[in-house]
Amino acid sequence: MGQVDTVYASAIFELAKEENKIQEFNEEIKSLYEIFKSDNEFLDILQTPVISSKEKKDLIQKLFKDKISINIYNFLQLLIDKNRINEFLGISEEFFNLYREESNILLAEIYTVEDLSDDIISSLQKKLSELTGKNIEIKQIVDDTILGGIKIKVGSNLIDSSVLNKLNDLEESLKSVSI
Repeated sequence: MGQVDTVYASAIFELAKEENKIQEFNEEIKSLYEIFKSDNEFLDILQTPVISSKEKKDLIQKLFKDKISINIYNFLQLLIDKNRINEFLGISEEFFNLYREESNILLAEIYTVEDLSDDIISSLQKKLSELTGKNIEIKQIVDDTILGGIKIKVGSNLIDSSVLNKLNDLEESLKSVSI
């Protein structure tokens, strides 16, 4: 995360705390984050210098004015005014980090070759919560390079039971065998 991300995320997070609306801000920013992340054309429109700030702000108004709180709406407008709307995804990620820290939540990144069922995710969440003593937020990442198995990253800890890791371990073992 860059310094710009941290400054803006801290500012909006402090506002959320002052207004006692941390959960609400988090939900709204998460919804916007998903929209911005999933629609490259939308993000391109907001980032292009060819379109004026006024037109960008009008677009934000038409799309979001009645769907988000005035604070988040004004925050988007500010990012456009400061030519920082292109930083929204990074700012959001930093905001989510602040939210998790404030809420005693750890992020667990789960890497698998295909989506896990809700039951398995729930079971992993419960087990990781028991192990860490914190609430766990699961971020599932489909990664076919691991070939199979599962890789779990929580903070700086990594549990790697992927097929790729086991093959790498086997390769290292075979290198040390003399024939």
